[in-house]
Amino acid sequence: DQELFNGEDMSPAPVPEPEAMTADVGGGGDEEGQQNGFTEDGLAVAMAVDAGEEDDYVYAAIEYDPDAKPPLHRNRRFRVYTCLAIVLVAAAVAVTVIYVTKGAKGVDEQFTDINVATLPTLEPTRSPLTNREQSGIIEQIEAGVLQRGAVFANMTVDDPRKMALEWILHYDQMQLNSDDVNLYQRYVLALLAFSLDSLAWYYCGNHRMVNANETVDFVQEDCDVLASTGVLESHKVWLSSADECEWYGAKCSSTDGVLRGLEMMGNDLIGELPPEISQLRFLQYIAFNGNCLYGSIPPEMGTMPNLLSLELQGNGLSGAIPEELNNADKLQLLNGAMQYQYPYQCAASDGRIVNTIFAKGNPENGYNWGLMGSTLGDNVNKWKSMKGLHLFDNSITGTISPSVGDLKYLVFLRVHNNAIQGLIPNEIVKLNKLREVYLFQNGVFGDFPPDIGLMEDLEDLRVHENEMWGFLPDTFWKLTKMKKLWLQDTLECEQDEADEWKCMRSRDKGFQGSISPEVGNMKKLSQLLLNNNPLTGTLPAELGNCKELSRLHIHQTFIEGVVPTEICLLRDEELFDHTGQIGVFYADCRPNNKTEDPYISCDCCSDCCDHTHGVCVADD
Repeated sequence: DQELFNGEDMSPAPVPEPEAMTADVGGGGDEEGQQNGFTEDGLAVAMAVDAGEEDDYVYAAIEYDPDAKPPLHRNRRFRVYTCLAIVLVAAAVAVTVIYVTKGAKGVDEQFTDINVATLPTLEPTRSPLTNREQSGIIEQIEAGVLQRGAVFANMTVDDPRKMALEWILHYDQMQLNSDDVNLYQRYVLALLAFSLDSLAWYYCGNHRMVNANETVDFVQEDCDVLASTGVLESHKVWLSSADECEWYGAKCSSTDGVLRGLEMMGNDLIGELPPEISQLRFLQYIAFNGNCLYGSIPPEMGTMPNLLSLELQGNGLSGAIPEELNNADKLQLLNGAMQYQYPYQCAASDGRIVNTIFAKGNPENGYNWGLMGSTLGDNVNKWKSMKGLHLFDNSITGTISPSVGDLKYLVFLRVHNNAIQGLIPNEIVKLNKLREVYLFQNGVFGDFPPDIGLMEDLEDLRVHENEMWGFLPDTFWKLTKMKKLWLQDTLECEQDEADEWKCMRSRDKGFQGSISPEVGNMKKLSQLLLNNNPLTGTLPAELGNCKELSRLHIHQTFIEGVVPTEICLLRDEELFDHTGQIGVFYADCRPNNKTEDPYISCDCCSDCCDHTHGVCVADD
């Protein structure tokens, strides 16, 4: 209450003196001695009266009556009694109002016993709701955006969802209303900014202005980004006052301002993807590769009806790829590669160092094993529009389901360096648009499907470092578009006494048979790696038809004889080392076991190997 009177005098203000009248009622005269009809000594002065003037009512002209009593309102005792009566009446009215009010509420009134021994709560009293908080925005976002039954009332102040709401309500200069068409869109983007530590982003995330005496949030508007062309491009900072379609990396359609894409590659995004990203219903592509994302892929992303491309490679994600993601049936590109053993560091805005090689970026959590699950199981055919499936360098398990043959648009299948087991299903040969198959460094075993030659667009086949065996089918050599064929380093695996599998390279296990003369049909072949397999026979001269051949590895096999001249002539074309760092033509042309004749005679090999000991020496 003291603040109400701060700086004021507590004593009653004095009553002002009435102002002296200054009019010259005489119409002239001595100004010094006859002001106001009195002399300087206070004596009255006779005044001439103009009979023509109208009579004015003059209080002093009232005749004085010595027996007259003063009027009742001027009696001091009367005034005191009157004031007391007014106060008593007002008090009586107030008591009556209070009594009636309590009586009306008496039915609902409850009393609570207070235990004076109980400690007071530490929760602060809620602030009164503002007009913005009562405008329906909170209810609208809760109903249309928040996932998993979340409500704002149960969130802490540092929850990114709550922080995004506070920004929408109180700090966003757009001041959207509950019926604005871009409310959801702008809120979700704000949520991404708070969830992924925008203050630590390499480009266009720092909205703060730091001065000598203060730090002000949400004031930075513009940022420059160095494009791949080497030119600086101007963009808007996230959480700025600009339309969210102008924020860096946000791609909207020009006609309706609807968000269609998010491109934030290599921008040091740090944190977990919020499930609310799924409420960007018209989003078609997400490119968040090369950042420090951790945690799992939200299952809710499987409900995004227009998602075509999801690129998350080169982060620190973990956990099973959710089965719900198979419901995104328009998805054409899924790239979740390089989550396991992928070291990349980001500096968070709070000073933490986040390293993707560890679970959730923290060494205390141990190593990150990447994405898991049986992603190539029976539900894989739900991705009926899939063209590129890139999940290498993870911990994917299970087998390759025959359902993979239903992905009729599939062009790229890169799932190497995982823990996939089992056979290559025969149904894979139905994928006549498939160009690249990377299955190496898994637990795949068995031979190739006999009709593999039907995959007429196949250009790049890599199955090395698996337990594959058997003869190469005759149709194999009809793959005329083949450019890179990597079948080397077949493994032989056995269980030890502790029931653990131990695998090692073996030249005695793996692909058998000989290289068919039809290999000359593969005129685009640039790399043929067959080492560490029990292949036999000789090198066919038709291999010389492969004019683009740049790497040929046939060491640690049982191929014998003399290297044909047609192949040696390739050394004058592409079969040589352009960099001076690697050998390009390996064969067992060193004396076997140091004393015996070499397996193969070669005058043009870049490196000769001892078949028994596996030692290779440059021979150029």
